[in-house]
Amino acid sequence: MQSWKVTKLGEPKEVLALQEVPVPSVEPGKVLIEVEAAALNFFDILLCQGKYQEKPPLPFTPGSEISGVVRDVGEGCNVKIGTRVLATPGLPNGGLSEYVVIPEHSVYEIPDSMSSSEAAGIFITYQTTYYALHHRANLKTGEVLLVHAGAGGVGSAAIQLGKAIGAKVIATAGGAEKVKICQQLGADVAIDYTRDDFVDIVKKETNGRGADVIYDRSVGMYSTNPENVLPLMEESLSLVLPAEEFQMLR
Repeated sequence: MQSWKVTKLGEPKEVLALQEVPVPSVEPGKVLIEVEAAALNFFDILLCQGKYQEKPPLPFTPGSEISGVVRDVGEGCNVKIGTRVLATPGLPNGGLSEYVVIPEHSVYEIPDSMSSSEAAGIFITYQTTYYALHHRANLKTGEVLLVHAGAGGVGSAAIQLGKAIGAKVIATAGGAEKVKICQQLGADVAIDYTRDDFVDIVKKETNGRGADVIYDRSVGMYSTNPENVLPLMEESLSLVLPAEEFQMLR
């Protein structure tokens, strides 16, 4: 089978190589999946660059979300051969391969109504965002949700899930093209932070009240450089009401 391998660290287009490798064998508690679709996340780029917190040994195959069809099962598995599934492969043997072996507890059956591409891209971003908005932030109908980086993976999920809850969604993004994506996803207000002051706009849109919930996945991207992240956090925190009830969701 063919599999993408990161053979050295650097930019993905320079370090990824398509290699011929044996089809992996199943083991007890694991299933063999023929991959039909694979999702790409920002952390896949960081993995290739060696900048992610998880640093698998070289060579490795990236790809943490796939969908496909179960072709073989190991001893003790309940899933049936031929079942359409989504799954989350673990490093160093990620999902950018024709076949992948994954523990059954990381495999989930998908309905016939869901396409392979939809299934491959739904798990990490939507599960992360659903948990954050429902179980941590407790976002309610009629509240205001401010989403930073709304055109990204978890940002786009937050816009859609926020609207499904019934919140007013204000999204920020960098540039006109990304602002348009936020609008297409359903954001009530989309702000180009490279051109406009999002603090002023949020205050105007909420009559000075501010946002009930702020969803910001970009903070972690800059956590190694406080000079980059602190101004954004300070501006965002100025919009949270009531301030005394603020808590960082981790």
